[in-house]
Amino acid sequence: MKEQGLVSTYTVSQYKPHQTACNEATTGNVLNREFEQEEAKHFVVSALTYGKVQNRWHYICVLVDLFNREIIGHSAGPNKDAALISRAFATVHGDLR
Repeated sequence: MKEQGLVSTYTVSQYKPHQTACNEATTGNVLNREFEQEEAKHFVVSALTYGKVQNRWHYICVLVDLFNREIIGHSAGPNKDAALISRAFATVHGDLR
């Protein structure tokens, strides 16, 4: 290609790490990887995932009780925002500690 004076139009994108300022608050390790719990709804964890529905991304938030690994709350929607999480907590029956 050099001999013919040709230049490739295909380039490999280069990885450029970005420094972000969000989520810099330190969070304490309350559980200390002790996931076996003695009391229901004392520690609740969440999972957030997504999938395509009619060619658009939709998000699913699931709340899991570490006491018995039961799904105690859920919500789904087209936006990944705080309202999605709030709706998941609104579906929980009973009180959370």
